[in-house]
Amino acid sequence: MDIIKFNLDELENQNTGFSYYLLGRSYDLEENGAIQDYTKALEYYLKGLNIDYPLCIYSLGISYELGLGEILSIDKNKSKELLNNAYPKIIKLINNPNISDTERIYAKFVTGAYYYFGLGNIEKDYNKAFQIIKECADKGHIAAIYDLGANFYFNGNGTDINYDLADYYLNLAKENGLKRAMDLCKSRSKIKKKSERDNNE
Repeated sequence: MDIIKFNLDELENQNTGFSYYLLGRSYDLEENGAIQDYTKALEYYLKGLNIDYPLCIYSLGISYELGLGEILSIDKNKSKELLNNAYPKIIKLINNPNISDTERIYAKFVTGAYYYFGLGNIEKDYNKAFQIIKECADKGHIAAIYDLGANFYFNGNGTDINYDLADYYLNLAKENGLKRAMDLCKSRSKIKKKSERDNNE
């Protein structure tokens, strides 16, 4: 499977809504080799908001929903307003024939988050979320690959529990440098070792 990867220096020279989203996401979630920097993440999300780019509007909505480190406090009202504003624009973006396949995959992935968490006016639906995230994972979206291993197959959200597939997808994300996948693999390995020790005592 070919994993979609981005170069941060190249993204910084592009000055597009999609590049602002990817840069913000990279510094927010430590993707594409970025070191977490919430100030930079917010700066890029706001750049995207200023040009009405839907994935950045969504990212700000999620940031108000969950908080963004110490620089942005949770505000459910702002979150709902931004997420409701973003959703129809994201659908329009997905249906835009002029965007790249990669941008379309990233926009689809965001709709999966709407169904997974029940964001804005979208009702939580793990089955729909799984279908969307699986499609994005199959096309090389590394966060989608991580989600299959960390959440869907491991917890049985929207699909049957399958620990072999959970390990497969989590390891794939880890091998391709996703820091949270590395961290989760370590913590799961410790739990497994402790369980084995407890069983042998």
